[in-house]
Amino acid sequence: MTIKADFDSFDLKTASAWLSPGEARLQTPRPGFHQQKVLLGGWWNSSGIVHYELLQPGTSITGEVYAAQLQRVQNVLIRKDPALVNCKGIVLLQDNARPHIARVVIYKLESLDWELLPHPPYSPDMSPCEYHLFLSLDNHMRNKRLHNKEQLEQELNRFFASKPKEFYAKGITNLVTPWEKIVETEGNYFPD
Repeated sequence: MTIKADFDSFDLKTASAWLSPGEARLQTPRPGFHQQKVLLGGWWNSSGIVHYELLQPGTSITGEVYAAQLQRVQNVLIRKDPALVNCKGIVLLQDNARPHIARVVIYKLESLDWELLPHPPYSPDMSPCEYHLFLSLDNHMRNKRLHNKEQLEQELNRFFASKPKEFYAKGITNLVTPWEKIVETEGNYFPD
């Protein structure tokens, strides 16, 4: 998810005015034309947020970045829920974006021994992050003005903590039926 934030996004402009000879030009701050964008990577299960990361502005997701994130998620899971990692195993649903299918990511998933659910192409409704979690987060963040990364992290923590366990469980549960239909129809379109 991309979050737009206003922090560090101002520049100086020179005011247009008639000046007397030798008089200094006035400079006034103005907001940037575009809000700064910060990428949010998030992993969650039916109990809540497992881990999230904000990338540095200007950083994009590559296979190497994503593989390192997956390792950090594994480390958090070992600390938070070792029974899940050791006994049940992790089942991951991710889309088929280029960084997610990079060779380094495939090797990382194999080394972590995570099961990867197939994600048919052209199935945006298969990502509970998009239609459930991030849609709700987008509504929560609407019209909020955040001026630094700390404020953004505080707001994200407040949002994630405000959602009951049932919210996260519903997002996972509501995925099952459409996922089964898409797999049964081999990715073909089907009416609701």
